[in-house]
Parts: sequence; structure tokens; C-alpha cells
Amino acid sequence: MASFCELCGKHTDVSKKVIIEKSIFNVCLSCSRRGKPVESTNSIRNPTSSKGTAIASNMATRPTYVPYNAAGTSQNSRNLYRRKIISTPPRIKPPPLKKINMMDEMILDHEFPSLIRNARSKKGLTHDQLGQKINEKVTLIRKVETGSIRPDEILAKKLERFLGIKLYVNANEQNLEEDQP
Repeated sequence: MASFCELCGKHTDVSKKVIIEKSIFNVCLSCSRRGKPVESTNSIRNPTSSKGTAIASNMATRPTYVPYNAAGTSQNSRNLYRRKIISTPPRIKPPPLKKINMMDEMILDHEFPSLIRNARSKKGLTHDQLGQKINEKVTLIRKVETGSIRPDEILAKKLERFLGIKLYVNANEQNLEEDQP
């Protein structure tokens, strides 16, 4: 009987059943390599096939597709490994990577807008030139210099490195300086 391949649509006289992504398709011989073959249960139970005993015995030894239930075990097979024979050892977690906590020890200097502005003017740079050199937007640099926003750690490190200034100071040193009038 002539049929059509469910994958490529080609007209074929011989079709095979295969499983592709948990779905069963009737496909032509060239598309059958794209999935796992499925054997019908009738051909296994009836080993005397019209094609010969060699093919029937080959089919009987092939594994068949058996659907699995939600627990991941076969519905019609006995689960011999139901008990956990070997318990898995507890996983040893690697120590967490040491993060740089600048807020704990280092704090942003309260005079950061004037420090940045003075260092930029000493180098003779405009906002545009500084933004281009450190690869940041000009509006961001202007807002940091006016003090309307605080620079994050990455921007502060870029400014410190390029302008040669210190924006983060040790919290303990700043407390000592405030105590000594």
C-alpha cells in the first residue's frame, strides 16, 4: 500500500515507524535514520513472518519502545533497582569567592565631585575628552561632577586610574580625621 512520509512528504511504498522526540512517525527509509526504530508488538509475538525466519528472529532480539511513567520507570517492567543501594556522598561546596566589599572598609569621599573636576581640569580635558578616554557617556561624567549621582565602583576605579586620584578612602581614617579638629 502506498503512503506518504510524515517527515518529508515523499510518496513511499515502504514505511517504517520511528520515534522522534517522544512522537511516533511513519517515515520513508531515508528519513528513518532520523529516529529510533519502533517495532510493533505483533511482530515480536508472532515470530513466523512472511519475510523469513531470519528477519523475525532479528526483530525478536531488538528492544522495543516501552512508554515510561512519571517516575521514569517502565510500566510493564519490574524495577529491580527501586531501593537506593549506594547513597551518594554529600557534595562539598567550594568556599565562596572572596568578593570585594568596598562598603565595609572603604567609603566614597564626600568631596568626590570637586576631586574629579579639579583632576580633570589639571589634565586640561573637557567632559567629552574624558568620556572618550575612559569609554563612558559625557552626561554620566557631568552628573558625577555635579554630585547629582554617585559613581559606582567600576566608574570610580576608571576615574581613579585615569585621573590619578583617590575617590574611596578608608572608613576608619575618615572617622579619625573628623574626630581631630
